Amino acid sequence: MAAQETLNELVNRLNGRPELMSGLEVRYRLRLSGEGGGNFDLAIGSGQATLTEASDQPASAEVSLSSDDFVSLAGGQTSGMALFMSGRIRVEGDLGTALKLESLLRS
Repeated sequence: MAAQETLNELVNRLNGRPELMSGLEVRYRLRLSGEGGGNFDLAIGSGQATLTEASDQPASAEVSLSSDDFVSLAGGQTSGMALFMSGRIRVEGDLGTALKLESLLRS
């Protein structure tokens, strides 16, 4: 499954279960390298998730990794910690917010 498809499924899943986003007001900037990658903003607020091409708006957390690693992370084949320890993921901004992304991906 491609990263874009994984992101679209995440947005649909979150919007179908707004309780998963309760109290969240965040913007994730996802920089996915490699085939099927791209730069995306995943915005969560007011119980709704939206996915757009990356914008100039400030992000709560910027997460950079390969599109293949992103799909593996979302599918549970790897963990954010394993990617971090191997240097395959980079996080800028609020680390606590970035850590919530993994649980959202697997919800």
